[in-house]
Amino acid sequence: MKQYSVIIEPEAGDDLENIYDFIVENDTPVKAQHFLRKLQVAISSLVYMPERCRMSIYIKNDKTHDMIVHGYTICYHISEDTVHIVAVFRQRAF
Repeated sequence: MKQYSVIIEPEAGDDLENIYDFIVENDTPVKAQHFLRKLQVAISSLVYMPERCRMSIYIKNDKTHDMIVHGYTICYHISEDTVHIVAVFRQRAF
């Protein structure tokens, strides 16, 4: 089974920080850490079969996919053996 590298692009890293900050402001740091961990586990799972997720409905090209995790969308594109995480956002926010 082919294994991919996963890179979180700076913009997506900012998105993750903003999600964490939002949850801390509206709930607790513990819940924010727990949720961020769920997103990180989902992102890490993309090392295997990143093609399994739907083609992106937000970014129109033939290499970008959307992974849905608890109401959030992780947008990523696949190039050769690398998965590039380009955005993470709440589905209703887009």
